[in-house]
Amino acid sequence: MNPELSKLFDRLTEIDESLDWIEPTKNERMDEWMYYVESRDIVCISIRQISKNINPKIPEPWASMSAQEIIKGLGVYK
Repeated sequence: MNPELSKLFDRLTEIDESLDWIEPTKNERMDEWMYYVESRDIVCISIRQISKNINPKIPEPWASMSAQEIIKGLGVYK
């Protein structure tokens, strides 16, 4: 696994464990709870971006085309 992703997943685990013991119903804990929720969202977004860069998907309509059709469509000839 990518070392950056590994660190992010470790951080995500820490955040989830912290959220387990914080009770958001108590007013004095609400700010802390929101901090962890926002941190979790940021980590999830970072994981998605790194995963997307490591394993990009082939956009349609190219996914259903043969290599020859793609090369011809780009104007590159063998």
